[in-house]
Amino acid sequence: MIKIVRDIDITALGVSVYNRKWQPIHLQQGEMDGACAVYSMMMNLLVLKVLTRSQVVNLNTTFKGNTAKGRLFKEFFVTEGLCRDGFYFSEIKEKLSRSFAKEVVSSAQQYTASLSDQALFVEELKDAIDDNLPLVTAISFRGGAHAILAIGYEERNGGVAKIYCLDPGYLISQTSLWNSVIILNKGKGKYNHQYITDKDDDNVFISETLKIKKK
Repeated sequence: MIKIVRDIDITALGVSVYNRKWQPIHLQQGEMDGACAVYSMMMNLLVLKVLTRSQVVNLNTTFKGNTAKGRLFKEFFVTEGLCRDGFYFSEIKEKLSRSFAKEVVSSAQQYTASLSDQALFVEELKDAIDDNLPLVTAISFRGGAHAILAIGYEERNGGVAKIYCLDPGYLISQTSLWNSVIILNKGKGKYNHQYITDKDDDNVFISETLKIKKK
């Protein structure tokens, strides 16, 4: 069984969400300046329908500074110099709390590579998707880390076997709901999951998650 966040669908525009009109939700690095964590967070906010795509990708977008959206964009795109550096999810949570608390509430979790912590992540992921919430997810690999947006999972034999994600580092087909997959418990040693895109195949573990809910 495959479970995908309810509001996500395929249209002629690609993977999209309906917010007054159908709007593509995948953001590839280069469409706005920034780090992968911010791209993944913005895709999440698009799914929650608290922002529109044009507001996110248009670098000339301006809002009144005393509005929630104005504070959000100042926090991420002005104060941080267009977010060229990465963030821990706890930092993003703090920034959302300061700037966008009228619109969303968020929680961040950190995980070690232990089997028990990775099992906790799977529980968090399943609970989020079952509540029709995407989950910003950090994968750690030898030499670095990367942020993606988990939007679904596949369940086999009573447990989650695969996690389907939108990765801002890669293109996505117009006919695809996701462009990357985490295959659980197929990696080696510390990096006990396999992460697959159309160009890469890495062993990873999950190091952080960020859950964002609309108020």
